[in-house]
Order: sequence, then structure tokens, then C-alpha cells
Amino acid sequence: MALWEEPDYGIVANKVCWAMFAVTTVVVALRVFCRLYFSHRREAGGLGLDDYIAVVCLLVFLATCILVTIGSHYGLGKHMVDVAKNPENLKQALRYNVIISSVLVWSFSLPKFAVIATLQRILQFGTKTSILFWGLAISSQACILATSVWWFHQCTPVEYGWDTSIKGHCAPINILIDLGYFTSAYSAFLDVFFALYPIPYIMRLNMPLKTRVAVSCALSLGVLAMIISVYKLAIFDQVFGLLPTDPTYPVPFLDILGTAEGAILLVCTSFPTLGPLYRMCRGKLYDKYGSRGATTRRTTDGNAISRPHHGGGTSGDWDNLKGIKLGEQGSVSGSRPSTDVMPLVPTAKYEPNARRFSYVDTAPNDIHKTVEIQISSESMGYPGPHSRGVAM
Repeated sequence: MALWEEPDYGIVANKVCWAMFAVTTVVVALRVFCRLYFSHRREAGGLGLDDYIAVVCLLVFLATCILVTIGSHYGLGKHMVDVAKNPENLKQALRYNVIISSVLVWSFSLPKFAVIATLQRILQFGTKTSILFWGLAISSQACILATSVWWFHQCTPVEYGWDTSIKGHCAPINILIDLGYFTSAYSAFLDVFFALYPIPYIMRLNMPLKTRVAVSCALSLGVLAMIISVYKLAIFDQVFGLLPTDPTYPVPFLDILGTAEGAILLVCTSFPTLGPLYRMCRGKLYDKYGSRGATTRRTTDGNAISRPHHGGGTSGDWDNLKGIKLGEQGSVSGSRPSTDVMPLVPTAKYEPNARRFSYVDTAPNDIHKTVEIQISSESMGYPGPHSRGVAM
């Protein structure tokens, strides 16, 4: 089916928007759960600025979905000749067309603040970088605000935009076209910028390689939002070509693309916070070397050493315990620690005098929890005549 052969985009937009809202709600709810359940108790309950922004974005998403449902009820998404059979429905459809369009633009612009706040929480970048990032986001919101206001004030009086029975006039549609092009192009640039710029810095964090790769991949999903923005730019000519003669028909299709862009940004900025939940499900959140499937060996003086047994029982697990493979988590040259208030992984520090590794959660201004792993060993002796063997 060709792009403009769908008889009613209102029904399609209604179903797609609510489906995306359901998925996004689950992800954001899990994000908040992880912050509250796994973070150290603070006055804010473990939530940070990025979490509050994500919740606000979700509320804007909800408002957009509700408006899309109301608009489709009045015939928004159908061809104007079909909606015009009921003049009152036509008036309400055009009215909600303006309202939805002015609210929708915030659903894919505000999540950029959540992306920046999440990056700041993970990377702890400096003042200049903060000014750059927040400046880009605020300038984007200025463009969005201009577009949102113009949807209402392009006609004088405002009611003339949906009720042509009163006297009034509307500005040339070229102004709205120019605003739409510039806003979408700028949004696409910011999506790809915030998706790719942090990757080199994330790869230098004091995390296991697979965690760094996972976080980078999650944040780089913002490229998908950029692809949607580019697609919107590609079809703008067709949409604005239909608006003068069929204003009720094409806009719900843009509603689908706009909500999809916002949903992708919210999901990709929430994925990195779900690491603790994933590790808990695998039984590795608090103690990677827990008693699950562990075998015990004893030293010659009777001290027990627990050796974890994870499935394959290879020597790699024992090497991890001895610290051979923990260098990736510890302080190494060229790495910088993650100082997220809910660190994605604990920081490992080796104490040579005590012959132990200490895992310290580095949440600032809070109680630190240290999990210590002690290793004791004895030199191997030769069995005496009455010995059955040597225990290590």
C-alpha cells in the first residue's frame, strides 16, 4: 500500500501511539524501580534529574496519545470530504489538529534533556561540556516553542484556524513549512550527536568491556530517532502539499513519526539504568561470587575458600577471583571511573598488603558499601608418611 492510500490514519495513529506509550511506560517504570530499589537511600529516594525528566516526558507522551484518540474520534486522519459530512465534527477535527500538532513537538524534543542528564550522570563531564550540551538542547526547545506557538497564531483570530465561518485570515503556509524543516533538521542533528559523541568517553570508563559496549549500544539507539527525523523531512513536501486542500488527512501520520522519535529517545536513555535489574535476574547483582553452586576447599589450617561454580566450571572463574581478569574493572591507565550515583558496576580496588579486592560503590555524599574478597594461601608441602594428601 502506498503512503497516502490508507483511508483513515487516525485509527492507525491511535493504535500505534498507545502501543508505543505502553512499551515506553514499562521501560521508564523499570528505570524508576531500579533507581529506587538499587540506589543508596538519599533524600530524593535515589532518583536523579534524568529520572524526573523522563517521567515528565512520559506525561507529555500520555497527553499526546489522549489528544490523538480524541482527534481520531472526530474524524482526524480521514479525508476532509468524508469528515465534512458532519460540519461539527469537521470543526472539532481541525481544532484538535492544531492542538495535537502544538503538543506533539514536545514529545520528541523534551527527551533530549533526559539524554543529556543521563550522560552527565554517567560521564560527569566538565562545565564547558555541560554548557555546550544544555545550550544545544535549550536552543532546540526554543525552535520547538516557536513552532508550537505558531500552530495557534498562524491565524487571526485563533479560532479561524478551525472555524472559517467567522471573519479572519491566516498567514502563508510557507512560514510553517520553514519552521517544520528547520526544527526537524535540527532535531535530527541533535539525535545523532548525542547518540555518537559520548561513545569514545563511555569506552574509557572504569567498567567491564561488555558493560561499556552495552551502554554505548543503548545510547546509540538515538540514531534510530535521527532516521525518523530524516524520513519526516523527506515527506514534508507531500504533507504540506496536502494540507491546503485536505488538512484533516496527513497530520496523524506525522503524529506517529513524532511519538516514535520521542519513544526511542526515552527507551535508549533508560536502558543503561536497567543494568542492576539485569544482573539481579542473573543472580550477580550484589555478589558475583555468591554461594550459588559454590564448591568449598580448605587450607591446611582449616580455613575455607569458596569457589563459585557457574555452569561450565572453567578456570576462568577462579582467575577472576584471584584478580587476573579484574584489571578491566580496576584502576588502569587511560581509564576514568564512573561516578554515577547508581554506578553501573562497582569499582574494584586491590589492596596488596591485605591481599584482597575491595568493591566500593562510589556514590557521593552517602554511605559506602564495601564487599571484600579475601584470599589466603599456604605453601604446598610434601605429604608425610601418614598423610593422605595436601589441601590448599
